[in-house]
Amino acid sequence: MKRFDWTRLFTSPAKVYAQLAFWIIVFCLYIVLKEYPQRLSGWALICIVLQETLELAIPSYSQNLLILPFFQRGKWVLGGVLYLLQVLLLIFLIPYILNAVGLIFYALFHIRDRVDWHNEHIAFSVIAFTIVAMFFKIGLDRLILDKEQRENELRHLKAQLNPHFLFNTLNNLYGLSVAGSQKLPDLMLKLSELLRYSLYDTNQHYVALQKELNYIGSYVELERIRMSERTEIALEMTGDFSERYIAPLMLIVFIENGFKHFSAARDQQAFVHISIELTDDVLHMKAGNSVDPDLVRQKKGSKGGIGLKNVRQRLDLIYPQRHILVIRQDPAYFEADLKINLS
Repeated sequence: MKRFDWTRLFTSPAKVYAQLAFWIIVFCLYIVLKEYPQRLSGWALICIVLQETLELAIPSYSQNLLILPFFQRGKWVLGGVLYLLQVLLLIFLIPYILNAVGLIFYALFHIRDRVDWHNEHIAFSVIAFTIVAMFFKIGLDRLILDKEQRENELRHLKAQLNPHFLFNTLNNLYGLSVAGSQKLPDLMLKLSELLRYSLYDTNQHYVALQKELNYIGSYVELERIRMSERTEIALEMTGDFSERYIAPLMLIVFIENGFKHFSAARDQQAFVHISIELTDDVLHMKAGNSVDPDLVRQKKGSKGGIGLKNVRQRLDLIYPQRHILVIRQDPAYFEADLKINLS
């Protein structure tokens, strides 16, 4: 199940509706929790509770819209002076504003019940809600900013990932074209299907797990066409993958890495073994490949490892404290063992 991004409630255009819903809840809580509504009904109840709600809303919006921007720009002295002036003005003006609202209802609906706001705890409401609203807004803005920075970093990492995959695949196709291989047309068709998914279907934060695994299956089939029959390729998928979602292109790097770096000692069969299992909400993937102990796969100073470094960063950003990645390597075998909690 895809996680709901609650920060969307506090960004345009949803934030208007979220704030409206919040004050409606406050309005209803006044009706439920205050004692006096028991003796009120109809327009009298609505009038008095509306005034109670405005007593809290006016200081909150006055603080966040008029005073907080000065603090955010680092103008502490000016902001402090304006805050004190605001508090004094609100303590003096709010009773008149609320009474004016009440007079409108009194005139329209002939309401007899009235509240003398000059005898209420206006000063406490003003000071408390200006401070609470300010700290809530600062904390919320910080959370939204962190989320936007993380999304920008993820977009950058995904922009690195697609060219990385494309580079490796085109490099393989070039080798086959030079050799005049008859496998080339089928490979080109498979490649077009893979690129269609990686370019158009992965723009969302999460994709259906089944669609992601279909992509992996197509990639493995592409490699089967490319590899010789002496290479043992095994792909096993078990579990109910419906109604599950995952960050796109999260697993393919490990699988691609196995096909890129597999090798085998003389008289030994080369292999790439992949298993993917879903148990409850935990996805467990193993991708292992044979290694020739005597083969030096990378020359000193050559570039490489972009894919694994990239996917580690994405795992840390998207699934913090919800994944375990273990890399096992010995002279004749390499394996990536990954567990992700998708809940």
